[in-house]
Amino acid sequence: MSAADAVRDRLRDQPLPGEAEATARSWAVVEAALAERAPTAATRSPRRTALRLAFVAALLAAGLAVALSPAGAAVGDWIGDRFSTHDARSAPAFAALPKGGSVIAVSRSGAYAVRPDGSTRHLGAFSDVGWSPHGLHVVGTEGRRVAAVDPAAGTVKWMLTSRGRVSHPAWSTADGFAVAYLEGRALKVVAGNGDPTTNRVLRRDAAPVTPAWRPHSDRVLTYATGGGALVTLDVATGRVIARSPAAGTAEPPRSIAWARGGRRLVALGSHSVFVLDRALHVRRAIPLPGAARDLALHPSGKRAAVVVRRAVLDVPLAGAAGPQRLFQGNVDGIAWSQDGRRLLLGWRGADQWLLLGPGGRIRALHGVSRELGAAGDFPRVAGWCCAG
Repeated sequence: MSAADAVRDRLRDQPLPGEAEATARSWAVVEAALAERAPTAATRSPRRTALRLAFVAALLAAGLAVALSPAGAAVGDWIGDRFSTHDARSAPAFAALPKGGSVIAVSRSGAYAVRPDGSTRHLGAFSDVGWSPHGLHVVGTEGRRVAAVDPAAGTVKWMLTSRGRVSHPAWSTADGFAVAYLEGRALKVVAGNGDPTTNRVLRRDAAPVTPAWRPHSDRVLTYATGGGALVTLDVATGRVIARSPAAGTAEPPRSIAWARGGRRLVALGSHSVFVLDRALHVRRAIPLPGAARDLALHPSGKRAAVVVRRAVLDVPLAGAAGPQRLFQGNVDGIAWSQDGRRLLLGWRGADQWLLLGPGGRIRALHGVSRELGAAGDFPRVAGWCCAG
């Protein structure tokens, strides 16, 4: 095994301890080392080039052993690939995904289903997407269209055309008998088979936030109003089950999700995470160290991953512990695996998806834009679901 291979294996298989902030510092070390690598084949013999690369690799290993964080292990993976004697990127980037589920991603070229074997399927020119409860279908919206697509074949199962612009689709979580979505400020619902005769308006005061179905339910739905309140409805009768006070979370919700069991609702505000009970009373407010952009509730319902500025935080939803930094970088989309063992995030700055696993281990999926046939157009992680 060459020195370069040894460095690569060590960085990939044995993530090093440290603070996440070290990631940014590591980039400077890497760039400086690569700049020193300089010469071309025309000006340096193969033997001297090999010795120089081995020396640079050794220096990087020593420096990164002190400073590299778990998030920085992805940077180490990047180093190893460049010093490798073979093209480690010849395999599909997405082949590194764990078995047992598929990911949906959205870019300017539309939505894609990404399977664990590394294969991908273009689903359509959707800007918002969501999974059906068993992962058999994807619902997507674009312009005035709402459609359900088979993610394996890419075939459209049904499509509706609305009068206004549609967004924020959400499939019910029991047997998938209903799909909620927004048409402008109107909250609408349609049967899961797309029957146009079932397509109707429930409310006309919705904020641009994806509605949240109560777990294992095809009729209990919570949405955010334009005034900042949260309302839970019985979609079959239109009856209001619960309503928070206006601006009940103190900050207008940007994202909402029911925890497993349906006893708690988690809402992401501009600078806080709020935990509410079934009656939509705030039971806990957790301040965040910056403006929040995205929320992924852990399957256990006990914690959440939150994108804040240029970082991802692990936020416990109970107890005295505060948010902990998981990763430092420009993240676009986060999703938990169904077993909750891994967090998938899109790292735009490196054109990578990263899998954050147990013990701080990180696996990097390289060149994801190129893999989806849209180089330079980064695919945002939009959901990770069970096998169909």
